[in-house]
Amino acid sequence: MDRDKNIITEHLPLEEVMLADIDGIEAPLNWSRDPEDDSPEVPPVVIEENRGFSLVGNHRTVWHLKKSGKSMVKCLIVRSIVHVKPAHSLISNCTEEAMLFEALLRRDIVPNRSRLADMLGYSRARITQLLNQLKLPKNIRQRVLITDDVSEFKLRPLLKFLDDDARLQMGFKKLMEGKLSGRQMAVFANSDLFETATETPESTKTPLEITLDDPVNSIAELEGVFAGDELMEESTELTKEDEGISSKSIIEEEENTLSERTVKQPRVDMAEVLRDIGNIRENDWKMKSIVRTLSPLEMIFLDGVSKMRTGLYSEALDLLGEVVSEDSDHHLAWFYLGRCCNLTGSLQEAEEYLRNAVSRHPDNPDYLVELAIVLEKLKRHTEAEAFYRKSAILRKALATGK
Repeated sequence: MDRDKNIITEHLPLEEVMLADIDGIEAPLNWSRDPEDDSPEVPPVVIEENRGFSLVGNHRTVWHLKKSGKSMVKCLIVRSIVHVKPAHSLISNCTEEAMLFEALLRRDIVPNRSRLADMLGYSRARITQLLNQLKLPKNIRQRVLITDDVSEFKLRPLLKFLDDDARLQMGFKKLMEGKLSGRQMAVFANSDLFETATETPESTKTPLEITLDDPVNSIAELEGVFAGDELMEESTELTKEDEGISSKSIIEEEENTLSERTVKQPRVDMAEVLRDIGNIRENDWKMKSIVRTLSPLEMIFLDGVSKMRTGLYSEALDLLGEVVSEDSDHHLAWFYLGRCCNLTGSLQEAEEYLRNAVSRHPDNPDYLVELAIVLEKLKRHTEAEAFYRKSAILRKALATGK
């Protein structure tokens, strides 16, 4: 544990709690603390419940004390909004961070995701990304609690296999045993290597191992694709304040790089739907959209756009955030999230959302112009000019049909 955390801990309002009154995820079978680990125990973070306490942070401290036969532990009990930041500072595990967020929202200690994001300096999308980890099976979350070296960024590609437990478990096993980086995990989960990777004798490499080791087909070949993500990956895997997920969509670009080996489902052109419906501010837009037999998610998207255009920005952000949480490739939802934040003056968030939109649909001039406007407001004029110029080139090409 570092010195700063020791200093913080000394001034926390810790309370003694009976270990028997704390409920949380149990330790993996045969788990024990490393005998050579002589660092101080980090105070557990708990949320008070009607029945007792829910453990949301520093499970390993509780596991160790239970194995040692202790009956009491000094905890930070999160009772009000003033405890949120101190509690967050004590947590370094991505799953525990998500557990803290879920408990804060469930117990109404923090009213909504928007408020939580503002308090911690995160974006709403980042809060959603972290909470999505809780959709993973309990055995995976239990394993992640053992180490702080697994980031949410590494786990994110597994979420697409929630309906296929065999592939989900196999992907997690590869992540842990192969010690894959977030970039390598994204490549693996979005290629046909995921389909063919199986258990093999020690003398035989799996297709994934061949791809990662072979200098011809290595990840290094993809540096051009990931150039804008270098800093993003480092900040995602090493810190919790990873607000840099904006330059490239790893999954989208990798699908292109891997010769379109991943088959996508047809997507409704929601931009065309918006044009056909017309003034979505009016209440009759729902009737107009029903004849198109849109999915529930697309109806949520339209509702979000309608809320934005009528000035209900907070409601719009929540609805559109729900859309990108379920479908991270929905570039139009990312665009309207960015526009909404631009209108409300949340420029840093607007930039992040718009870069997500651009990375998924780089040839849309409207996305580029909106991003340029935000960058200009942030006084980053050189970057803004580059996007204005690119937008003008695209508009000219579209006008001439080239």
